[in-house]
Amino acid sequence: MPSDTVAIEEFWDRVARYREMGMDPLRWVAGCAVKVDLTTVVYPALRRLRPTLKGLGVTVGHREDADIFPLGKEEPVVTRRIYDPKKPSVDSKDLKRINPKRAISLVQVHQRGAENEKTFGDFLLSVYNEIGKSGINFFVGKGHSIITAYPDAEFTLFDFISHKEGGAEGWTLANNDTIQVIDPTLDPGSAEQTEVGVCNSLNDLITLGCYENLRLLPVIDAPNEELAKKVYGHMKAFAAKNGIKMVDAESPNKRKLLIGATFLGDMRKEPPIHEENLEEGMKVLVSRPLGDLAPINTYLSALADEAFMKALEEQGSSLEEVQKAKNQVIATMRLPNLKIGKIINEYLPEYWEAFDPSEHIVSTGDVSGPGILIFQELAEKAKVDIALNEIPLGFPKFVKFVTEHFLMDNATAGTNGAVAIIARDSIINEVQAKLRKEGYEPKVIGMVLGKGEGVLRVGEEVTQMIASQPQLNELVIERK
Repeated sequence: MPSDTVAIEEFWDRVARYREMGMDPLRWVAGCAVKVDLTTVVYPALRRLRPTLKGLGVTVGHREDADIFPLGKEEPVVTRRIYDPKKPSVDSKDLKRINPKRAISLVQVHQRGAENEKTFGDFLLSVYNEIGKSGINFFVGKGHSIITAYPDAEFTLFDFISHKEGGAEGWTLANNDTIQVIDPTLDPGSAEQTEVGVCNSLNDLITLGCYENLRLLPVIDAPNEELAKKVYGHMKAFAAKNGIKMVDAESPNKRKLLIGATFLGDMRKEPPIHEENLEEGMKVLVSRPLGDLAPINTYLSALADEAFMKALEEQGSSLEEVQKAKNQVIATMRLPNLKIGKIINEYLPEYWEAFDPSEHIVSTGDVSGPGILIFQELAEKAKVDIALNEIPLGFPKFVKFVTEHFLMDNATAGTNGAVAIIARDSIINEVQAKLRKEGYEPKVIGMVLGKGEGVLRVGEEVTQMIASQPQLNELVIERK
């Protein structure tokens, strides 16, 4: 039997198994079970809601890779609470007892609630209005929002953080990232699924040079207890292998697959968030090529639809070739980038030491969900213009394929993606050499043009990488 036929039969067998558990992988091929769109939904909703939330005692931070707050003599206490957005039952006495100063949030919203900023904003307010009745004041330092195809699977999760500031020199960082599945052709209980989900959350801390005293609070949901225990076991093994402390915490019980974690870590250096010091001529380095998710989406689409299989063959690619690329990116995404975090940390100021652009990394970023749009966000925030003269892709023809067929809005996106580093030439050269020595594929892809309108300038080849017109509208595309 031809290998393509075997792969297709195995795929449909896997689809049947997922469907028995109340999930449909074909929805993932269509891109439904992904992050809520940041550009058109999340950011506009938060801009509109900020004054209202402030009146409720809730301050929402602007987009950062992780929440950053002063390290104390004692570790912060993290208390998880999960609320139903349809009927939020918030115990005010409980919240007053917790007395949080900060929170990391994770929300799962039905796709109808994620259609636009109005519906998404209303979804958030349903819970925050109830929390506001407790009279507590706290800061949401990091939020993560994902879409579900199932109305009964909605929830809002808060990791409330109580801590005493002062007494130690350094910072604590916190982040949550959670996925539903990374590759539905693999068994849902495979180690790959779990490790990619966990690394995705850890990467935001690593990007900021944080790798010490790492703590992992699992977010696990599954259609049955057996699968939940298997995912938990993989997380425990991952934590033990990488010197990470695992802290048990309540998880949603919606009987739909979820794999992720809230991570906390400490650092005794100043994190690389010195956007105000970006200057003309600074270089943009990425630790590896982009576009990790394109081979996965290409493979799934070709298996699920004969029309895509035919289009793939017409492009000159075989299913076996795509499968090999898919397996390669999964192998990369399941590995934590701890060595990158240590290298970044070497080029950071000591705690409260003055930042010196001749010695220190200015800014870093996780090139995952937003892909190259992280540079647009940075340019806008710092009021500088940034130019990318090259966008290196691990598998260019599969990026082009998913873009041409509208299988991905932004094919430069990844999961546990490349790390971006911006600094002066001399530092970039040293960092690049150290990354190569550790087996990475670093590349300088652009530079800071100087103070300007806060735009990202890219070549017209970007239209073969991003299908979403609203996302393309965020960029300045320089035609030849």
